[in-house]
Amino acid sequence: MFYIDGFRSMTVGRKLWILILVKLFILFFIFKLLFFPDILSRDYSTDAERAEAVRESLLGR
Repeated sequence: MFYIDGFRSMTVGRKLWILILVKLFILFFIFKLLFFPDILSRDYSTDAERAEAVRESLLGR
């Protein structure tokens, strides 16, 4: 009950939690879409080809 009452009575803290959640959404979803494209699905059509490409990349070092 202590934590529930504390979260209910927050005024500034609630706005800060909303700001934190918006920033996390931007970092994890928007940045992933813009800066980290799925190269394996673009270059290879099947899962077997993708697995072989990863295997070759790891073992070729």
